[in-house]
Amino acid sequence: MAIIVALVLAVLLGVGGVVLDLGHLFVNKTELQNAADACALAAAGQLTCDPATPGCGGAGQPACPQCPASFLADAEAAGMFVARRNASDFQDAAVTIAANDISFHTEIGPNNAYLSRAAGANTNSKFVRCVARSAPIGTWLMQARGQFGPATVQAAAVATLAPGQTACNASPIGICSKAAPAPTYGYSIGEWIIGKFNGGNNGDALQGNFRWVDFTPSAGGTNEVRDQLLGKNAVCGIKVGDDIREEGVKQGAKEAWNTRFGIYPKNGSPAPAEAPPDKTGFSYPSNEAGNAIAIGQSAYTNYRSKQSAHLPFDSGTYRGSGAIANGNNVTILSQAQHLALGADRRLVPVPVLECNKAPANVKILSMACVLMLNPMSNGANGDLYLEWRGLASAPGSPCHSAGVAGGTNGPLVPTLVQ
Repeated sequence: MAIIVALVLAVLLGVGGVVLDLGHLFVNKTELQNAADACALAAAGQLTCDPATPGCGGAGQPACPQCPASFLADAEAAGMFVARRNASDFQDAAVTIAANDISFHTEIGPNNAYLSRAAGANTNSKFVRCVARSAPIGTWLMQARGQFGPATVQAAAVATLAPGQTACNASPIGICSKAAPAPTYGYSIGEWIIGKFNGGNNGDALQGNFRWVDFTPSAGGTNEVRDQLLGKNAVCGIKVGDDIREEGVKQGAKEAWNTRFGIYPKNGSPAPAEAPPDKTGFSYPSNEAGNAIAIGQSAYTNYRSKQSAHLPFDSGTYRGSGAIANGNNVTILSQAQHLALGADRRLVPVPVLECNKAPANVKILSMACVLMLNPMSNGANGDLYLEWRGLASAPGSPCHSAGVAGGTNGPLVPTLVQ
């Protein structure tokens, strides 16, 4: 009996080691995969620079620059931040993904083709790979048998930006189609789209080629437009073919719109911490010495250079700044504050609308990408400008959103590909 028990016990220990120890490692692998997936998706959302985007390099247009390294740095930071919100080893150990565990490439390829930012990754990269690694994990039964010591596991994920099925609105505005067919709807890359204020000190109505949009009219509330401009209460599940149903209400639109340019009310509400600015507040049209941008001239390349340097709103070069600054009524953020607080807040995907239809039948024809060019002036005067940057579903579009992946005509959303 003793001999039989000894033989059976050896077999049971082996089976138990396979079940318990390998199970322990597989649980860690699954937890690390969650962290790697989250890291890759968050990092991919920052890869929005594409120097090949039309509007540069042509006649009368600035040369197309190399994407600044700041985009890769932002992707790294986003990936590492999100990864830290995950845990492994039965949710007992924090996951840490270092900068060298995040690598980039211009196209999807073999793992050894990806380079970290420190190793010289191409700043025009569109794919990001995250690797999550465990600390040495002790084995229980198999180590007792002297077969295996502590083991490590790792997981990897690759993500990029690709058209989504649905999207979340980044700003409560829509662009009116000029009745031309897709993909241009009557616009050309770099074209300025003008909206004019009409009534009220808060810009209570907007006329021209874009409109305020209420994505949830039945949910009501006079501050919907304001809240969505501030980045609160985003409406998700938006898709091409949906009805808009009615224009949005506009109370407080001016102060909320201007936060994206780093311009805040002097009373501190809203504050930058609750309504983040863009990475730059530099605005157009501009009389900047040696680099003036006139109305109708594409500002995209200039905007990208200012965004990379985190330059603030410049009341000395922006035309009409006196109507915005207005003495001591506002606080304008500094370069350091745009660096510390800024995000992509002025390149936004917006619906292309059938504005010539009755309000109950206004449909979303497509999703476009636009650049918000200038803050709102005081009172009911002044023009508001956007720049058309093409369809938001186009490869290399500088706009992205959150949403369900796997679409064809929705805005770009972070999507796992490996």
